[in-house]
Amino acid sequence: MVDTGQQSVRSEAARHGVAGGTAGAPYEGYEAYEGGSPEAERLRFQKLTHELMRMQRYSDGTDGSGAPRPLRAFRGEAALGVENARLRFRDDLPPELCVGYARPGAEYPAVVRLSSASGSEGYGATPDLRRLAVRVQAGPEETHDLLATSFPVSHAADAHEFVAFAKATAGAGSTVERAFGLFVRLPLAVGWATADRMRRNLRIATRHTVGSLARETFWSRGAILWGPAGPVRYQLRPAPGGTPAPPPDGGDPDYLHRELAMRLSTGDIAFELCVQRYLDDRRTPVEDGSVEWRESDTPVVPVAVLTVPCQDLDGARARSAARRVEQLAFNPWHTTEEFRPLGSLNRARKAAYEAAAAHRLGLRFPAAEQRPTTLLPVPVRAALDLPVRAALDLPVRAAFGLVDRCVPWHRLPAPLGLLNPAALGRTLRRLGLVEGDDEPEAPRRPAPAGERPRVASPFAP
Repeated sequence: MVDTGQQSVRSEAARHGVAGGTAGAPYEGYEAYEGGSPEAERLRFQKLTHELMRMQRYSDGTDGSGAPRPLRAFRGEAALGVENARLRFRDDLPPELCVGYARPGAEYPAVVRLSSASGSEGYGATPDLRRLAVRVQAGPEETHDLLATSFPVSHAADAHEFVAFAKATAGAGSTVERAFGLFVRLPLAVGWATADRMRRNLRIATRHTVGSLARETFWSRGAILWGPAGPVRYQLRPAPGGTPAPPPDGGDPDYLHRELAMRLSTGDIAFELCVQRYLDDRRTPVEDGSVEWRESDTPVVPVAVLTVPCQDLDGARARSAARRVEQLAFNPWHTTEEFRPLGSLNRARKAAYEAAAAHRLGLRFPAAEQRPTTLLPVPVRAALDLPVRAALDLPVRAAFGLVDRCVPWHRLPAPLGLLNPAALGRTLRRLGLVEGDDEPEAPRRPAPAGERPRVASPFAP
C-alpha cells in the first residue's frame, strides 16, 4: 500500500465556507499558497527553481563551447510518439462533468508520447517509472496537455520536497553515493519520517516491470480543476478488451517499442480517460501529491477514450512523426482556465517552465538575491579586490583540497560547490594546464531567428 505521508491543508477561504471557490476565481477555495498569497509563493518557487537549475547546470558540466549545457527535462527516449491519435468523450458523459471541450460525443485529434519517466535512455523492459503524455487539439488555438505516470502518487508531497530530493541524489554515480544521498543527505533536509516515505514510494514505483505499455495504467498524481465540478485527478487505463501483456523480454533493449509496434500492426490501442472527484482535504488532498486518492473513497468515472490507430511504427512516415513528437514540450499548463492545474507541485512546475523558457531564450534568470550596486569605479574596485583575493586564495584552495579527498565538489552544498570549481580553475591556469581568465561569461545570445527554443525543466514530462 502506498504510504500516505503528511496530509495537506486547505486554504483559509475554504475553511470559512467558500466551497468550490465561489468567491473569486473557481480554484481559490481549493489551494493553499505558501506565504499566504500567489505572489509570495511565486517568489519562493522562483528561488527554488533558481537553486535547482543552478545545481543541475553545474553538476552536468559544460558543452563543447564551454557554456553550460541547456537544461533538459528528466525524460528518456520515447517508446511511442504518434500524431494521429483521437480522444472521444463518452456519449453518456455525466452532466456535471460537461465543461469546455469535454462534451458528450466530442472527438479531437491528439498527439501521444509513451516514455520512461526517470530519464533513462532506451525503452527496454527494465523496471522503471513510465510516462504517458497526450496533447489534445480542441480547436485552432486551444490545446490541452494531459501528463500521467505509471504510479498513483509522487515521491514528493510538494515543491520543497521535490527540490530536496533532487539535491540529495544529484550526481550520484554509484550505489554507495546514491545510498549516502538517500539515507544521509535526504533525512537531514526533510526529516527521517518524510525521507522514509519518499524512499518507500519511489522504491515501489520503480520496481514495477512492464510487459506492455498498452496495458499499463497512468495517473495524473496531481489534481486539476474540472470547471464547476471542482478538482479531479485523472488516470488513463487500458480500455476493456485487448490482448494481455506478454512476459517481458529483459534482454531486448527495444522491447517496449517492438511490443507496441507488433500490437499496432494488427489493431488499435485504446485507453480510458477517467476522473476521480474531490471529496475533502483528508481523503482527497489537493496540495499533497504524495497521498493517493483511493478508489474506495472516490470512484473512478470514465469520461473519454483515447485511441492510437493501427499503423506501422517502423515506416518512414511514422518515424518522421515520432521525431516531431520528440521535439514537443508537454506542459500541464497548456490548457484553459477551466482545466487549470492545482496544487503545490503543479504551481512549481509553472515557475520551472517559465524559468527554463527564459534560460533557453538566452535571458537572464533572476537571482534569488541581488547584490547592492557599488558606487566605486571598476578600476578602483578591482584594485581593492586584488589583495583580498590574493590573501584568501591560498587557504581556500588548501581547504577545498582537503575536502575534495572525501566529498567531490558537486556533492557539497550549492554555495560551497560553486566556489570549488573556481579555486580548481585558478590552480589549473597557474600550472598552465588550461587557458582562460576569471572574467565573467558573456551573456548568451537569443536563439537564431526561426529556431523554436525547447522548454523543459525538472518538473517536465
